[in-house]
Amino acid sequence: MIAMKFGGTSVGSAEAIKRVAKIIESRFERQPVVITSAVGGITDKLVALGKSAATGDDDLVKELVDFITNRHLEIIDQLRLTSGELRRIIDDTIDDIKNLCRVISSQKNISKMLNDELSSKGEYLAAHILVEYLSQIKIPATFVDVREVLLTDSSFGSAKPLFDDSAKNAVEKILPIVKDGSVPVLQGFVGRDASARTTTLGRGGSDYSATLLGAMLGVDSVEIWSDVDGVLTADPSIVSEAKRIRSMTFKEAAELAYFGAKVLHPATLLPAVTRDIPVWVFNSMRPEYSGTKISRANNNGQKGSCIVKSIAYKENLTVITVTSLRMLMAHGFMASIFDIFNKYDTSVDLVSTSEVSVSMTVDKTEHIDEIKEELSRFAQVEIEQDKAIVCLVGEQMKRTPGMPASIFCLLQDVPIHLISQGASEINISFVIDDDNVDKVVTRLHQHFFSGALDPNTFAV
Repeated sequence: MIAMKFGGTSVGSAEAIKRVAKIIESRFERQPVVITSAVGGITDKLVALGKSAATGDDDLVKELVDFITNRHLEIIDQLRLTSGELRRIIDDTIDDIKNLCRVISSQKNISKMLNDELSSKGEYLAAHILVEYLSQIKIPATFVDVREVLLTDSSFGSAKPLFDDSAKNAVEKILPIVKDGSVPVLQGFVGRDASARTTTLGRGGSDYSATLLGAMLGVDSVEIWSDVDGVLTADPSIVSEAKRIRSMTFKEAAELAYFGAKVLHPATLLPAVTRDIPVWVFNSMRPEYSGTKISRANNNGQKGSCIVKSIAYKENLTVITVTSLRMLMAHGFMASIFDIFNKYDTSVDLVSTSEVSVSMTVDKTEHIDEIKEELSRFAQVEIEQDKAIVCLVGEQMKRTPGMPASIFCLLQDVPIHLISQGASEINISFVIDDDNVDKVVTRLHQHFFSGALDPNTFAV
């Protein structure tokens, strides 16, 4: 049994859905469990719809509802899906969307709970369309509402899964369908809390849904299908010659995901690591490519000659620097700082300290004013915006002396605000200005990947 997740671009059109169906058919004997994202771009439209309803922009609400409706109707027409039941599901879902907009408009505000309910509709529609098309081409498929399986807490917008209870549901509701020879199709990104309210796992959470369900069901592997050939050595929008990585460890992939690599959601790998389930990253538009395998052990052991596997970056960050002479030899000072960040549910990416100051990067600035106010009670606080983290990752970095020197010699003309090495043996991270990202990533990639590359590690 395998879990297969298809992203928004993979189900973004009638032709894309046809390709997905062929991929599923090619793996039918392996008993696939399918998790789908919304049709590409629809979640963004639903989020915009909620905001428009909250501000009372009725014309934009109508325009967005019409767009969402017509996009799905166009796809089912092009797939020649004539089922009255599917049309009823689409009509009912659009009615639900309109009703939610009325509630939001009356409240002149969109709560996180209502935003989750609204933004979950895209996955619901995509899953039903995919089931209907699979059935039409004689691949038995069954829709399973993931809200009947995946239980979470009530942290709307970034819900935390309740693994044990969810696993019991998964075994009871999904395994019988697989044993009957049908393909279960579920929504990614979505769950429900103890009060049966719809929750979401956060943007990009469909990957997380796939590995969660895979771990609960004990699958042999999880496949993440998107619009890239696998995990690459850099963002191809910056480095057009970026190479595909054939295999990498869980640790390497987790570092890349955390520090901005868009091919994986940061939480994706934890369930797979826990159950030691390999994760593959494939391109649904080019399924003949062998993708990237992510597993506990590097297939190449330590024989590969590469030092750096990939370069990731994370933009639009804020650097907060706290300075106080009270830090000098003070017990518990750092704890008092991080207690404030914890109070406002704001996570910190990088930390750099000196005798009397500490600098931190955050990407969530919703409560930045409150955090600054509380920190200012006992320290001087400086806030700098429009920063970015650049991260180089590779298992061989820990065995290569002089890496920081070789990196920063290349960047002598670039202001470096923070540097982090040592917290992880396999990455070096540093903070620069947002507008230097393209130059830095391009320069580093040219240095580390322009020569002869190990064909066992990279597709060259």
